[in-house]
Amino acid sequence: MPTPATNSPLIDRFDRKIDYARLSVTDRCDFRCVYCMAETMQFLPRAEILSLEELLRVGEGLVDAGIRKIRLTGG
Repeated sequence: MPTPATNSPLIDRFDRKIDYARLSVTDRCDFRCVYCMAETMQFLPRAEILSLEELLRVGEGLVDAGIRKIRLTGG
């Protein structure tokens, strides 16, 4: 995963620094809350869900980009 240049924080459209991210480990949550997964949505095929190694690489890339807090959800 390419790493953004250090000293250039992630900025949202309101010019706020982004230092928090949420990663969904899987979409196969039994609750199916409306804000997360509407009734009409279908689960992704297992082959399309990130492996633990891929999640680790994404997390490391986020930290390299200045993310200080990563919230894991799903499952």
